[in-house]
Amino acid sequence: MSRIVNQLKKNKAFYLAIASTIAIVLYAQLILGHYSGCFSISGTSNSLGLSFGYTIDMVQHFFEIRSNEQLKCYAHFIRVWDTIFPLLYTLMYSLWFVYLFKKWRLLLTIPILHMFSDWIENYFELLLLDAYMPPYTLEENLVSLGSIVTIIKWSLSIVTYLIILYGIITKLKTFITKLKLHQNEV
Repeated sequence: MSRIVNQLKKNKAFYLAIASTIAIVLYAQLILGHYSGCFSISGTSNSLGLSFGYTIDMVQHFFEIRSNEQLKCYAHFIRVWDTIFPLLYTLMYSLWFVYLFKKWRLLLTIPILHMFSDWIENYFELLLLDAYMPPYTLEENLVSLGSIVTIIKWSLSIVTYLIILYGIITKLKTFITKLKLHQNEV
């Protein structure tokens, strides 16, 4: 029994990272998937933040194909559910970083910057929505700033995944090396 407890303590960060990954998948499927239904349109992008940047024409089209009720629902979704999501994925990424890079705590700034860029992106999307509501006009500068923040968010996301991939490869190499050394000793 004490061996199991020691193993759990030793790998606590790993188990928390796995649990947070499961939680983020469930949140995305059950919460985000459910609450985005009121503004989703089949066969088209259902969020400006899911593209790697956007143009004024893309934003105009995104808003034009939705009713005012759908746009209000989209704004509510951004204010509530898409504000919680960055907290959850930042926790998940941070737990993976802690597990994979015990001595490189400075790397934790990357998921935190990713979270803040997501919140700033949400702010710009809400500004775009407010600007679009009657008289239905958008400013190029506002769209450009929102697009830049979206690109920064996705760039930080890519960097985060590359760091996690590097950490997994390093862990696997260390594990295989130790396994080979142990087999050679026997």
